[in-house]
Amino acid sequence: MKYYILLLIILLFSTSCKDVWESPDKDVWIDFHGNTAILATQSTLPPSKEYVRIAVASMTTPDETIYKYNDLFNYMEERLDRQIMLFQRKTYKEVNDLLKHNDIDIAFICSGAYITGVEDSCFKFFLLPERENQWHYHAYIIVKKNSPINSFAELKGKKFVFSDSLSNTGMFYPLKRLHDLNTTPEAFFSKTSLSNAHNNSIELVSRGLVDGASVNSLIFDYIKETEPEKVANLKIIETSIPFGMPPLVVSNNINKVLEQDLYNILTNMVKNKQGRDILRSLMINRFVPASDTIYDGIRKMKAEVSYLSVN
Repeated sequence: MKYYILLLIILLFSTSCKDVWESPDKDVWIDFHGNTAILATQSTLPPSKEYVRIAVASMTTPDETIYKYNDLFNYMEERLDRQIMLFQRKTYKEVNDLLKHNDIDIAFICSGAYITGVEDSCFKFFLLPERENQWHYHAYIIVKKNSPINSFAELKGKKFVFSDSLSNTGMFYPLKRLHDLNTTPEAFFSKTSLSNAHNNSIELVSRGLVDGASVNSLIFDYIKETEPEKVANLKIIETSIPFGMPPLVVSNNINKVLEQDLYNILTNMVKNKQGRDILRSLMINRFVPASDTIYDGIRKMKAEVSYLSVN
């Protein structure tokens, strides 16, 4: 398994990481059974193959996404009797656009991107990951462990990294904190930047390249569980109120049979050992149906900070 993951990373990044991120016409085609990964345009994909088009929003970098979701995609392929085409995009908006144009069937997206996508009729809610019998997660404000900074207010005049313009924890929440302080990113921080992934934000703080970041608690906790050395020199100085978990969504035009098959496979994972083991590796208990109202708090927060932006 380690060799397979390493092979995927080499194939993806030795070809050109920049090309994967910056060209909207190139997608990562992964044949999980054949242990291969190539870069290809949609026109070169095997037309005779039946496949399910999946995207995972860039909450983590491409190599981390493949590592984390590989077993789940294998599990889905076996039960769907279809191959999976994994789409990777640099920003949450690009994934929303893929859904809106029916270029993908299903996606794992951020809660902030969900709110924006619903407003733009990009997709429909599908399932919610449940973790420790909870349907919520948090934003963590993080700094280095040896930093004298112990509150968000003490980040004034410091370097701060946001993750994505549509990120709930990586954008909306820190903007809300600035709103509460009656200030703006430009006036409060000495410098701001975008990392495009929460694990990138974590690494930037860990290496001392920025003073602070606001990150997804699910990503931080996953790294702490699987690679604790990567967060050993960090401390959480603030934990947000609970937010509705990042959902799974499907295209408005998804094939109805495929939609039902996906629903049955994902919601029934908890009923067999292989499924439970995969869910446990993702640090969730099960996939469940839920009400869209769980995101009302994020909607309110997004509306409050709509006048703020990060350049």
